[in-house]
Formats: sequence, C-alpha cells, structure tokens
Amino acid sequence: MQFPTKSALIDPKSSSGKRTFWKWLVVTLLVLGTYALTRNYIYVSKGMLRPDFGLVQQAYDFNFFELPITLMGLAVLLFISAPLLKKWRKNLLALSILCIFLAVDLFALRFYVTSVEPQRLHVRHVRLETAKLTEPLRIVHLTDIQSGKITDYERRMFEQVKQLKPDLILNTGDLLQVVPPATFEHEFPKLLELIKSANPKYGTYAVFGDTEKELYGINPDRLLPLQMLSSRSEIIDVGDGKIHLHGLSLYQSKNQEWATRSVDDWLRQTEDDTFRILLGHAPDYALAMREKPIDLCLAGHTHGGQVRVPWYGPLVIDSTVPREWASGFRLIGIPYLNVSAGAGSNRYKGLPPIRLNCPTEMTLIELMPIGLL
Repeated sequence: MQFPTKSALIDPKSSSGKRTFWKWLVVTLLVLGTYALTRNYIYVSKGMLRPDFGLVQQAYDFNFFELPITLMGLAVLLFISAPLLKKWRKNLLALSILCIFLAVDLFALRFYVTSVEPQRLHVRHVRLETAKLTEPLRIVHLTDIQSGKITDYERRMFEQVKQLKPDLILNTGDLLQVVPPATFEHEFPKLLELIKSANPKYGTYAVFGDTEKELYGINPDRLLPLQMLSSRSEIIDVGDGKIHLHGLSLYQSKNQEWATRSVDDWLRQTEDDTFRILLGHAPDYALAMREKPIDLCLAGHTHGGQVRVPWYGPLVIDSTVPREWASGFRLIGIPYLNVSAGAGSNRYKGLPPIRLNCPTEMTLIELMPIGLL
C-alpha cells in the first residue's frame, strides 16, 4: 500500500494563493510606505524643521487625517472587490482589514498627540542648595501656557500651582496664543483671574514672549498682580536673604550680545550675597552666561521640542542652544539653567496642540539653605 508523499498532500492552488497573498501584502505596504515617506520628506525638505509651522500643520493633516482616510477608502474598495474576485476574496478581505487596522491606529495616535499628552501636565521637582538664603523658598517656574483660549485645562493648571504652595511664581513668557474666534481681549482677563487666584506672597513676575505683544500697550497697574520685567530688575526680601530678579526683553533673550549688555549693567547693581535669578523667554541668552556670577537662569520657548524621538531627542527646538538644553535643569558653568518644556503647545495660526513623548510641564524649584537638604 502506497501513502501519498508530503508534497502530494499540499494543494498547489492553496500554495500559490498564499504566495500571491504575501506578494499583495508586500506590494501594498511598500506603496503605502513609499507614499507616506515621500510626502513627509517633501515637508522636511521644504523647511518644516527650521521650523515652518505652516508645514507642520500640513504634515499633521496629512499623517493624521489624509493618510488614514486614504487607508479607509482603500479598505472599502478592497472589501467591495472581494465578492467580485472570488479567487482573491480571502486575500482582499485580509488586506482590507490591514488597512482598517492602520487607519484606526493613526486616528488613535492623532487623538493621543492632540488631546491626551498635551494635557498630561507634569511637575518637574528640583532642589538647589544655597548659602545665600536662611529659609527654604519655593519657586514655580511656568512658561509657554500659550492657550488658544482659556479652558478647564488652564483652570486645572492653576489649581495644581496652588497645591504646590509656591512663595514666588516666575513666568518666562508666551501666556496666550489665541485661536479665532477667540480674542486676546476676551481671553486675557480670564487668564489674569487665574493668575490672581494663585498669587503667592512674594508675587508673580514674567517676561515677554513671542505671543503677547498686546501686553506692551496695557498700563502695568492693570496687569497686577502680574508684574512684567523687561530689561528691568526687582529685589525681593525673603527672610534674612534677598532675591534679585532681572528680566530680559524678548529680543535680548534671543541675542547673546544684547543680553550680555543688559546683564552686565544688572550685575553692577547687585550685591554678591543676593540670590540672582535671570529670566528670559528664549534660552539662547544662556550661552553667554556660563561665566557670569548668576545663581539661576530660567527660560522657555523651546517647548522641549513637543515631539521627541527616542534615541534622538526633539525634532525642533527653534533655538541655538544644544539640543539637550531644550528642557531640563542643569549646571551650565557658574549658573544653573532651567528650560521648561512648557505648560502649553504652539497654536500658531490655529495649529492644534501636538505633543509626543514630551508632556506639558511646570517646574517646582526649591531653594534650600545649606545643611537642610
């Protein structure tokens, strides 16, 4: 009695069908992948990472709307074709399911980067020991709130600020970036009320960023308790010690030469036993401060990149500082530098909030007398 060989048990049609399916799968993935990569390469080559926020908007719309819609359309076409091409029915249905899976993944990623991570407000907590103070001092560093309009997110933010019980709030700019139909005139009073609600005993100070040029024309008394420092200093008595603040103008924060001139004038007016804090919107100024007798430099502007790629870091920081300076607390010579990743996201011309691997944040800086750490 003869038994069929292994090769005889294999249906040639079935084997051919499987090979054809994998060919279809590979070709489909290659076409889709090439299309997606080509479009994104075009955005980058045009200068998206310089950055050009108009191109960022186009790339966002393509990757998280146009591409998944294309995949859904392809899935429907494959599904409709399956009954008409019975020989390929199973393969076409499998490819249709794959396209739906990829489209759903992209829509889910769109929801995460736009509605989840931009509202995952993280508190970075650092402690700095100093011989210039005799009592602990809690500073909240806020920056780049950059609201399109005031929402529950901003209200939760300031509730969190109050829970941190700061003695002093320092804001390094970009308070609002309104998205029409919202207006600065309508939204800023709401933000100012939130600032008032969290007003600590030593006050709230800020410097100008890129997005609140309307503030230049407002009488400073109408902004209280928010006090704007632009090429201006303030001395704060804290127990037996003093905090000497100096705020750079927006231009100075982005220009090392002009920042140095302003800072040198400031330092000539300060005493060595005061704790010196320098505020600037962009961190570029810090490159010229590494040998200055300053205790702490604060900045924002970079948003930490908003999109951070593993093993590479931020794609865009819009600054001349080293990429690793785009967020975090570090010693840069004599001063410490804190660059916050920002409590909000760039809303330029209605751009949606976008965050990936870079949640929003504020920083609690505790200044501790030597020996209390």
